[in-house]
Amino acid sequence: MEIASLLVNSSAKFRKEILAMPVAALMTTALAHMTLRRGVAGDETVGAVGSGAEARPYKTAKGATDTASIKARKLTTYLGDVLEEFDPYQLYTTVYGEAASDKTKRTDMEIVRDLSMAMGKSVSKKLAAALFAAVRNDNGTNTLALFNGFDTIAAAEITAGNISALKGNYMDVAAITAANVGDVLKSIYDGASEELQEADNLKMFVPRSVKLLYDEWFLAHFGAVNYNSAYGRKWLHGTDDHCEIVALSGQKNSPYIYLTTKNNMLVGCDQESNKEKVLVRVPDNPKVVQFFMCFFWGVQFEMIDAEFLMVAKPAAGSVSGETVISGDQLIEAPATSGYNDRTYSASNGANVSAAVITEGASWLTVAATGNKVRFTRTAYAYDATNTEATPRQATVRISAGNGHLDVVVKQAMATE
Repeated sequence: MEIASLLVNSSAKFRKEILAMPVAALMTTALAHMTLRRGVAGDETVGAVGSGAEARPYKTAKGATDTASIKARKLTTYLGDVLEEFDPYQLYTTVYGEAASDKTKRTDMEIVRDLSMAMGKSVSKKLAAALFAAVRNDNGTNTLALFNGFDTIAAAEITAGNISALKGNYMDVAAITAANVGDVLKSIYDGASEELQEADNLKMFVPRSVKLLYDEWFLAHFGAVNYNSAYGRKWLHGTDDHCEIVALSGQKNSPYIYLTTKNNMLVGCDQESNKEKVLVRVPDNPKVVQFFMCFFWGVQFEMIDAEFLMVAKPAAGSVSGETVISGDQLIEAPATSGYNDRTYSASNGANVSAAVITEGASWLTVAATGNKVRFTRTAYAYDATNTEATPRQATVRISAGNGHLDVVVKQAMATE
């Protein structure tokens, strides 16, 4: 059975299926709560047409009004690529748990199709994880650098003053704890415009840790009522099952909570032009096969006005337990060897402890003394001369009492 030679020919046969895999794999997760825009290769103008037209008592005189307007935004998709070299026989064993020579009822082409799809599935998982946290970097080496995620877009609009408390589309809220999570989430809904509260397909996007706390909170407060028939609570209380709480893996360390509609969360891709490619070939090493795919991807809020979006930022604090820990939740490590000191305070007055919880983040060490934590960078992964495959950012857990605070440490590019 020549799997390698069949794989080389599979790029033409399964091109559409492979290109569709990153999208198809997200249809039951992220894209179940967002709107997919196909045919976007580069920039596309999105937004809404508004009008203040209204009925009036009949008049013979024309007295026409001119209130129509177009509020435009730009959905940008960026061209990304995947270049992977792998041993097809080893991958076969991973997929099926058996040697390639032990093939039973599967045909050669079925095997080849599954191996090709495995590449697409891997791409899909990384795209899902980057939907919120991605920051476009032309010199980047991973999915987090491919496009600007929702958190990056929101932060830029906040800095520009387009999302603000004055405009009615932003609010600061208290640090979320097990004791107040239900009240905080309801306050976000109550603080939104009436138009947004009444919108169809209304969603509240929260980190999964917040959703787990909410499930516990709801059980504790409404566990005995007859309509609470399941442990997991899908809808925000007090909204007549109108506002759905959505917890996606990609929002793990997000500093924001978003109240908006499915139609307003846009995910752009192409899949219609001939600009996207899939190629499988044998490189200079005859033992492996080279998989190449390029495709377009990007996200955007269609509208950011208060009628369409509310962005809430919880204060720095724990998302677990009664002990609230306050301090910076986003830190940029030095570009070269060095350290940053930060102070963290616990509501119970206890000293804090710190630990790196991101696997493989060998470039970062932490040490806690009293209420101070030292973040020390020890390596230059991802600089111009080092391609060491370590995470570009790491999460550090600050703990005290029965609470914790997760801090994101981003690695700056080394200049030497």
